[in-house]
Amino acid sequence: MGTSGSSGGPGNNTPLVPTWLDQPDDTSDSSDANSPQDGDQPDGESTARPVIPAASNDSRFQSARANFSRFASSGGNDRQALARGVSGYVRRGAGGAQNATRRMGAALATGAAALGVLRDVQRDGVAATLAQHSLSQIAGQSAQSVFTALTDVVCAEGGPVDEGIARDAWLETVTQLDSLGITSIDGLTEAQISGFFLSYVSNSIVGALYQAIGVNGFSNADTLSSIRNFDRQFRDYVRNAVRDAFSGSMANVSALSDRQIRTLVNQTYQDAWELLDRLGDS
Repeated sequence: MGTSGSSGGPGNNTPLVPTWLDQPDDTSDSSDANSPQDGDQPDGESTARPVIPAASNDSRFQSARANFSRFASSGGNDRQALARGVSGYVRRGAGGAQNATRRMGAALATGAAALGVLRDVQRDGVAATLAQHSLSQIAGQSAQSVFTALTDVVCAEGGPVDEGIARDAWLETVTQLDSLGITSIDGLTEAQISGFFLSYVSNSIVGALYQAIGVNGFSNADTLSSIRNFDRQFRDYVRNAVRDAFSGSMANVSALSDRQIRTLVNQTYQDAWELLDRLGDS
């Protein structure tokens, strides 16, 4: 079920995209730090102001939460309510797939860092990659041990909830290594890399949805078996959507640049959110 503490979900007045997610692009010139600040600009020049997010719709989460609660109270049997609930989050709660993707903040960064590590393993080898992160002592250990040790390397910082979702998704994916057929980090196949990455994406989306619209779900299921069933159905639903939406390729990860990896990660999330939105209309 995840290890991060639950919250009451985002408030109705929460901006569609938290302003702290908009970090400077890493390709920017470091000399920008010496550029004029507000009030210091030369005469005749103006300093660009940050865009203030539009005021949110006070009821934008209401329908999505109601449908998710309906799904939970059915013990996972009302899949139509689940589809409507998730679609409602994307369409009204987040304001579309692009915003839903941007809201993933730390999860996007963690996914990119994870693929970056797997790229380095394919390109430079396990020993060199682990040495780069001062983890030479775990070379030769099981995949579970290696991926667990990489947690602090790949998990990005963000807001408290955002960071927790990314870390939980990573750790949950590590526990799924056996089911993904991954016993060693050396010699990973295209299918194994793709399976690991898409499992991470799925787990992070599940975590984000639980926090945003599923906070009351557990209280609406009357037995432990009902909770287990709706949780399993929910995870399967998201996992299948992520896999169906994925159009990228892991055939040549070792040749990808950091920028290409970030583009692949962002597109994977956006495609998944777009499909989850459309499924609500089925």
